[in-house]
Amino acid sequence: MATIVPVPAGYPAEITGYVEPWIVDPGDTVQVSCTEPEYSYCTVRVIQGVDLPHSPKKELEEITSIPSGRTTGRFQVARCGSCALVQNWLTPAQADKLGLEVSLFFQPHLVLAGHTQSIVSTLDVPTNSGFAIVITSQGLVELWLDDGHEVHVLATDLAPRYKRWIGVRLVLEQNSASLSLEPVQFVCEKTPAAVQLRKTLERPLRLLPTCTLLFAASNAESRIKGSSQRTSFFNGRIDAPLIKSLQDGIIARYDFSRNIPDDGILDISSAGHHGVLINAPARGVRGHDWDGTEVDWTKAKSGYGAIHFHEDDLDDAAGRQILRYGFLPTRDPASTRLRLPDETRSKTASKIALILPTFTYLAYANDKLGDSKRSSSGGTGAALCDIAPTPTVDSDRNHRRLDLGVSTYDVHNDGSGNVFSTSKRPIMNFRPGFVSYGLGRPLHVSAESIMIGFLERERLPYDVLTDHDLHSQGVSALLPYDVAITGGHPEYPTNEVYDAYQQYANRGGNLMYLGGNGFYWVTGFDPARPWRIEIRRGESGVRSYSLDPGEWHLSLDGRLGGLWRSRGRSSHALFGVAFCAQGRPPGVPYKRTNAGNSPLFDWMFARIPDGELIGQQGLGGGASGDEMDSIDIRHGSPLNGVVVATSIEHSDGFGIASECVSYPILATRGTETREVRSDMVYYETNAGGAVFSVGSINWYPSLGWDDYDNNVARLTVNVIREFLRRPSQHGEQTSLK
Repeated sequence: MATIVPVPAGYPAEITGYVEPWIVDPGDTVQVSCTEPEYSYCTVRVIQGVDLPHSPKKELEEITSIPSGRTTGRFQVARCGSCALVQNWLTPAQADKLGLEVSLFFQPHLVLAGHTQSIVSTLDVPTNSGFAIVITSQGLVELWLDDGHEVHVLATDLAPRYKRWIGVRLVLEQNSASLSLEPVQFVCEKTPAAVQLRKTLERPLRLLPTCTLLFAASNAESRIKGSSQRTSFFNGRIDAPLIKSLQDGIIARYDFSRNIPDDGILDISSAGHHGVLINAPARGVRGHDWDGTEVDWTKAKSGYGAIHFHEDDLDDAAGRQILRYGFLPTRDPASTRLRLPDETRSKTASKIALILPTFTYLAYANDKLGDSKRSSSGGTGAALCDIAPTPTVDSDRNHRRLDLGVSTYDVHNDGSGNVFSTSKRPIMNFRPGFVSYGLGRPLHVSAESIMIGFLERERLPYDVLTDHDLHSQGVSALLPYDVAITGGHPEYPTNEVYDAYQQYANRGGNLMYLGGNGFYWVTGFDPARPWRIEIRRGESGVRSYSLDPGEWHLSLDGRLGGLWRSRGRSSHALFGVAFCAQGRPPGVPYKRTNAGNSPLFDWMFARIPDGELIGQQGLGGGASGDEMDSIDIRHGSPLNGVVVATSIEHSDGFGIASECVSYPILATRGTETREVRSDMVYYETNAGGAVFSVGSINWYPSLGWDDYDNNVARLTVNVIREFLRRPSQHGEQTSLK
């Protein structure tokens, strides 16, 4: 649950909010955090959200049929931190007898966290009861015992080591406690000595049957009535918890490997003391007995019984409902808003589907790529050039609202890669006027809004779809349309999304891939939890971190993560091109090839003079830039694919993608190899449709240059109108339209 708190002194005026789910109907709710006592609200349709020099005119259309007004503001802060929680695990009789044995394994990933970290705890301040095993802020293990009058501290001199397992056995009796800590040997490394201690208490330990059992956190004394605030979050892994009654036998035995895709923990004893997971810690990770025999948790018989908890995990900001209409709020009419999708149109009249890559939006949500503490990459292309990130209003807000979680590009405070992202929180870079602070140009939803404005300008009949639609509906979501156009950066498709595009092309549909670095990382999505996606980055691909071997399979569905290329499904085969290079400097133009100068493609380059470079200018420099794709027959590009244009003269601020390099790693920068480029590719499909690809994230920023008065816009509309003009090969099969 989010906490309503006083606005910090000196904090700038701010309003943030989120709609859950993203695709809303009247009656859905809006969660809002506001520093001001009041704010105004209205609902708008975003036609074009970017407002920069040389951009098209910003255009937001208020939907007056939905009421607007003013309401009270409240400043809300999300509570990060993951843990496992079990209630009603102890009977009154077991609490009275007080003969308990608790055992487990733990592996710290941030020994010196700057605060106490609870490994297991039942401590309850209001009732003065319980126990806890903790790592202190000094990095030593301690046992805390509450006898109803005071908390006794049993200190040890054991300093747990980074990513090394320790076995724990705690025995609690009426007036005594004993603790055993035994480090687990790591390969041939010298193992620290075990620690044993025992404490006799003057008064019996107080343990109430109503106490909550927590793994990786402790309960804090809440100042909010009815709140269950938690604190002292542990950064690391816990495996194989077992709780016994010395008189009655097993109370609970937890096997974290049994239900990895779920948000609960299973008690595999007959008692059924199951628990719940808070804020989505990482599962499907290596446990204390992992030995490399099997690297796929779906097939392993052992080795995956751990859960990795983090103090900065966030799955649900749990904002308190402020409004109930199905819109996003705004401080004033000049602020940016977003409503997805455009529900004012009728699919029956539209021939074009523009697919917003909402899974990509989630992957980058609240990314800290410009923050060296959160991302080992230091920012996109940082190793290639000395262009510093450009601070923006959005980036400043993002970096001061650390309570709103991190992206799948960031590492946790303990240095481990973050595998989940959630839409149940305000997202600072999910705004139609967003300018990337790493690149200084429109990116993601702001770049897509440029395309929406273009379709409106050309009066082309279109509908807006999303990755979520394609995942849930498959190819049927695309079949009513003659042309399907991707977003500018569709990097994160699920298997179902990828299949929808491929099946659409195999039914005669026409595809336009107007982006770069698309269809790159395998993405996990569970329709039962549509706010969450999962990414598992392995040892290949351009990435800000790598997960450990054995942890590359998605916990949500068990599929192998990493690159689609590593799965044998590179986008070369479908779109003709795939990711090959990236960089921060301004983009460069395309030059038509000899093949592109053939009369066969006069329709494509109509109203563009012979010899004129394509996309010399744009909101991100030339039309080929940021992240780029090229053709490669070796990896499946269609043999009938034609490179009609290719980019020229990339600087050394651009470099080749790591998966495209073989030993030795030489000649990798823009001036050193022609492998750094965007290829504009066209090919006709077996089903009678066609695919057109540009292979650059910079395409949409160049499309909008000088209010769409440029040759990127002319080429784009030429292809769209040609695809609309051709007889629909799949229309007979989808007469239901």
